[in-house]
Amino acid sequence: MPTDRWRPPTWALYAELCIICWGLWAFLAKIGSESATAFQLQILFTLGMLPVALCMLAGMRWKLDRDFKGASYGILSGVTTGLGMLGYYGALHVQSASVVSPVTGLFPLLTVVLAFILLRERLNRVQRCGIALALIAIVILSI
Repeated sequence: MPTDRWRPPTWALYAELCIICWGLWAFLAKIGSESATAFQLQILFTLGMLPVALCMLAGMRWKLDRDFKGASYGILSGVTTGLGMLGYYGALHVQSASVVSPVTGLFPLLTVVLAFILLRERLNRVQRCGIALALIAIVILSI
């Protein structure tokens, strides 16, 4: 029996999982920032990632790909994330989550600019308008 039900694309389901987990992470980070330093939170965050990494390694039968380029970018991604987390935790320690989270949530703008300049990706009019609206929203949320 054929079904005509619409199903969201797989990437959208992954994105929803990301939104839920990151939303919870930011909320928990704010609570933690009231009793731990940014350095302590980053260390604990990293320790919290270990069970996830171990489960993924087990699922891959403890074998990592040996592609140098992929490994290099993966490690660089981890280093930049760790440094960014220190800034995030430090900001949460002195400012409310309702201000810090939306402002730091603008990180995709840097990604878009870099993709535009370095990868030659193009933005359509709607995407450019979305970027402008995101910037306006941050100003409004930060007041």
